[in-house]
Amino acid sequence: MTAFNFGNPNLFVKGQVEQIMRDPATGNIIAYDNLSSDGAVNYTFNAQEIAAGFGNGLAAIIPDTTRLTGTYTSQGFSLVHRALVTGGTLSYNAVVPVCESVTVSSGTALTVTGTPSKEYGQPASDTNVWCTVRESGVAQYSGTNYGIDPDTKTVVGFSAVAGKTYEVFYFSENASAQALAIPAAGAPAVVHLTQKYGIYAKQNNSITQSTLWGYLYLVVPKATLNGDAGIDGNQTTNTTTQFGWSAITDDSLPGMVCNDCAAPISNMAYYVIVPCAGSTSQVQALVVVGGAVTVGTSETAQIPVKYLMPDGSTVQPVYTDLSYESDNNSTATVNENGQVTGGSSPGETEVTITLTRSGLSTLTTYCNVTVS
Repeated sequence: MTAFNFGNPNLFVKGQVEQIMRDPATGNIIAYDNLSSDGAVNYTFNAQEIAAGFGNGLAAIIPDTTRLTGTYTSQGFSLVHRALVTGGTLSYNAVVPVCESVTVSSGTALTVTGTPSKEYGQPASDTNVWCTVRESGVAQYSGTNYGIDPDTKTVVGFSAVAGKTYEVFYFSENASAQALAIPAAGAPAVVHLTQKYGIYAKQNNSITQSTLWGYLYLVVPKATLNGDAGIDGNQTTNTTTQFGWSAITDDSLPGMVCNDCAAPISNMAYYVIVPCAGSTSQVQALVVVGGAVTVGTSETAQIPVKYLMPDGSTVQPVYTDLSYESDNNSTATVNENGQVTGGSSPGETEVTITLTRSGLSTLTTYCNVTVS
């Protein structure tokens, strides 16, 4: 039996490194963030009691109503995330306020050079674009909407004085400006969510890569977004991007089968730990399943070598990551893929199998080969 500590005293998870959202159907990345300041993941279920027997003793506790939820806060301001949370439409060429200074050379007409556009929410029945005017240098003005004729670009109902300069406030489309249209009925996106955390080791530990030991990934195949898409900034605190998410089960699994107990159960998420030291850093030993291989002359067989992991399980290696050497090539040869070929001299030989790891110990095992 392999013994484990409840927690590794040398490793700690701290801080969120990045978050990636993908379209679950296409795999395309639709949102990315690496400015997170806070995040939480909660896995809960209801433990329902079943009472039975004399005095209504507790017979069983059945778990139900499983939920996997999370929250996320980024220090970066993002319209993309707000669009995903609300189901709103994000586009360029938004209508923006414009302040144009116009000097009247002659006459009483006040004309702007930009192209006026109706402001969001302006009545569709309006024929003119909203517009206010004040004389340059004046601290206050009435705020009267004179309107601009969108065809002539002239302020309607205003008599200018030749030689004076006026500041005209109106609205116009800006190709580089983004607008998020927030719908009255929310339609949050369903995304494939990946969150990455840093795993750190004690500074005086012998683990390589300084204090960064590896990464912890949380992978949620399908999550529906929720939360507040508002703005909370003030003079001393920046506006953040905040939202929540709830994992949903995979609806692509088959329905009822004849043997209901064997029906597949959907996984809501996965935790994955990846060491910085490499894909073989946690390998404890090399083992050859069966311990020996028998082949005939000119026949070929694969050496069944496996990685032995800390929990006692075995993992299939990439054969080319290992090196192989036969003690007697006339009896048997071995290639870079760990395939043994019987030679012209039947008998027995031994193949040495080696895993070389940078900065870590080299692992070696042996396989007896009989050529008949």
